[in-house]
Amino acid sequence: MQVSVARRVERRSGAELGAFALLGFGAGIAAGFLLSEVFGAGGHRRVGRLLRPDRAGFAPTRTVLLARVREVLAGESALAGEPIEVRARGRGLELTGWVATRSARGLAHRRAREAVAGALEVSNHLLVRGEDDRAAAREESPRTA
Repeated sequence: MQVSVARRVERRSGAELGAFALLGFGAGIAAGFLLSEVFGAGGHRRVGRLLRPDRAGFAPTRTVLLARVREVLAGESALAGEPIEVRARGRGLELTGWVATRSARGLAHRRAREAVAGALEVSNHLLVRGEDDRAAAREESPRTA
């Protein structure tokens, strides 16, 4: 089998081989330009947009996710009246404020994580009334020597 392939290559004329070589060279140049556009300066962002599962090709911005979390927490009946603040911090979001129970604290954190669907990290800095305020009072009390 190897002999037959070698014979076919030998039978090709110089013009045919030159044409194939030129075609291969052109395809390589075209592939190089395409790859430089995709992976060149800023190309990693374009590739990331292509690979994200979002329908429009773009992931929601942190501002959109922040608004979504605020809506979800405001719509949760168990958290009605709780002064929960949602802030953008670093590369994620932060929940701050006071809640009545530990279960409310966990619910708020769970709903916020579900709202961002893994796009951002959500830090839970919520404090529970009756538990965390006692610890804060102990830390603030003056110490005597």
